[in-house]
Amino acid sequence: MVINSTKLFLSKNSLYHNVDYLKETKKKKLLPVVKANGYGHGMEEIVGALYFHGQKEYAVARYVEAERIRKMELKDIRILVFESIGDYSLIENKEDIDISANNINELKSALKYGIPSTRIQIKIDFGFGRNGIYPSEITELKKIIDKTEGKFRGLYSHLFAVNYEDGLLYIKQFNEIVDILGKDKFEMIHLQNSAATLTYDCKIVTHIRAGMLIYGLQDDGFYERNLKQIFSLESEISSIRNLENSKYIAYNLKKSDCNAKHIAKIKLGYADGFLKSNEGSFCLIGNREYKILQVTMDNTFLEVDESIREGDSVLLYHNVSLAALHNKMTIYELLTILSPRIPRVFR
Repeated sequence: MVINSTKLFLSKNSLYHNVDYLKETKKKKLLPVVKANGYGHGMEEIVGALYFHGQKEYAVARYVEAERIRKMELKDIRILVFESIGDYSLIENKEDIDISANNINELKSALKYGIPSTRIQIKIDFGFGRNGIYPSEITELKKIIDKTEGKFRGLYSHLFAVNYEDGLLYIKQFNEIVDILGKDKFEMIHLQNSAATLTYDCKIVTHIRAGMLIYGLQDDGFYERNLKQIFSLESEISSIRNLENSKYIAYNLKKSDCNAKHIAKIKLGYADGFLKSNEGSFCLIGNREYKILQVTMDNTFLEVDESIREGDSVLLYHNVSLAALHNKMTIYELLTILSPRIPRVFR
């Protein structure tokens, strides 16, 4: 029997707590962002759990991600794709997929192709250099909207890495644009990403668009104590070796300053998205920290003592903020690279 001893455990209770807390405190509907494999947590697992909890609307970055959700065959759902699709034939008869109009020409071409306005969300760009219709084009946009019968599915923009005063200015500008275009022309309106959801209140929006927050994760400089981290990356000690008479640790010569007498192996490596840069950081076994000595493609080697036994549970990324700092990357990067070789399991 092959044992996969490394798993990313997920807490359904913590996930539900987070989404309920956000909806209750902000008094808005929720548009959960489940792109990048649910920020590394497992897109199908997260969507399935949220659907069971009554969530019917989701947002992803790419069309292929929307198709993964569609294959789950969930009823009465809507999936917003942020990135431009280009080939509208891909979504022609897929009424559960909503597209983003990321510039004026895309909006015109989508309408000309016959994509109903009720499946189009219009993106406004406040100068982040990504995509969206510029505020200077609002007059032309209004003409298109006024000529179109019925409502559009949505209007949205994005606040990211702005200082507080700029954020207030962009919210004011967004409110003005909504007033010009007509709030009643849109089924849904959303502006705040996770960080902005914590920082600002925005009365005009119908939804808060949250990614990291639903997973209980927060950007540096933000802290909401009522959110709960939903993941736990865990493995088990698969073997223990005595190093006293060995010149090597795994593939490498033992360093002269290495005083480790025992090493333990876990089945987790950089092929699983657990990078070599984790070397020198620490994991938890019981309530004690143990040093990560070496990460290979399929295994990781830990410096342990005589108290550790095969089968002992090992907790990785027990402080995800410190792990991100050690790896010189963001929490986004740290989690989204975790490979599908690691099963995602609710418990």
